[in-house]
Amino acid sequence: MTRKIKTEEVLAAYNVLGSAKYTKLEDAEKIAVWKIARALKPVAVEYKETKEDAETKLKPTKESTGYDYDEQMQKAVVFENLRRMPDADMTKAEMGPAEYGEFLKESTSYTKRVNDALREYAHKEVELEFEPIGEETFMRLMSSNAWNFEQAAILSELICE
Repeated sequence: MTRKIKTEEVLAAYNVLGSAKYTKLEDAEKIAVWKIARALKPVAVEYKETKEDAETKLKPTKESTGYDYDEQMQKAVVFENLRRMPDADMTKAEMGPAEYGEFLKESTSYTKRVNDALREYAHKEVELEFEPIGEETFMRLMSSNAWNFEQAAILSELICE
């Protein structure tokens, strides 16, 4: 059966199904669930590659900021960790509060650029070919896993008849 599904929904389902346990399923049910996961995988892999490409291409450059973004991120992490400690010696931080604030602005802007670039791609519908599973199979799949309501709802909408 062919289904049109948004990329972001495929990603959510693949993330849940990718680590699913099949302990309470019959052999034929295990194969059916595995086939669904295989149908979702190419979309998830392509999105991951696209996201990594966007993160690389849209990352602030040393020419535009005056610093190496990854190095500055490491300094910001140290600053943030020290800031959270009640008796921390902030002189151990390689950046001060003003530099940290500026970096946070740049980092927020970078994250927004990446999210904006990926938004259209995430909402794009893809056609996937797989046989949905029945309610009883889904119930056994759920009882094999410790999913919360949101995870179960995501999967049931996508993979059940």
